[in-house]
Amino acid sequence: MSNFYHDLRKLQNEMIKVVGEFSNLANSSMSLNAMSDNVWVPKCDVFSTDNHFYIVVDIAGVDKDSIKINTTEKYLIITGNRQFEVASKNICYYNMEIETGKFKRKINFPDGEIDKENPQVNYENGFLNIIYKLIPVEEKTIFINIE
Repeated sequence: MSNFYHDLRKLQNEMIKVVGEFSNLANSSMSLNAMSDNVWVPKCDVFSTDNHFYIVVDIAGVDKDSIKINTTEKYLIITGNRQFEVASKNICYYNMEIETGKFKRKINFPDGEIDKENPQVNYENGFLNIIYKLIPVEEKTIFINIE
């Protein structure tokens, strides 16, 4: 059974690499990209309102001290680690759906100006919330002299 699981995992990784290559060609991030490196990808919601850009990441059970947020001009990357300690080494799983180990999620910033230097960040009830203030676009009036 162990070889079967290993073979399935290998096939899954190969499929994810192919999807990741298409993602790179399309110049957009897909959450499957990171799984090719044996990391899991947390689910997230990304949305904006009139004044703010929100990122909400579902990482229940992750120790907040393991969470790292790195940003560039174009995107941010959230990484961390989720571990569950099991008292016994003699385990028989009947269902195993909760991802553990290292995770990574890349999120592209939208077009437009965002105050990337001062996000509001909190981790509550298993959700990492990152909120950026949108910088309003200023319109300028240009007067034309007609002679």
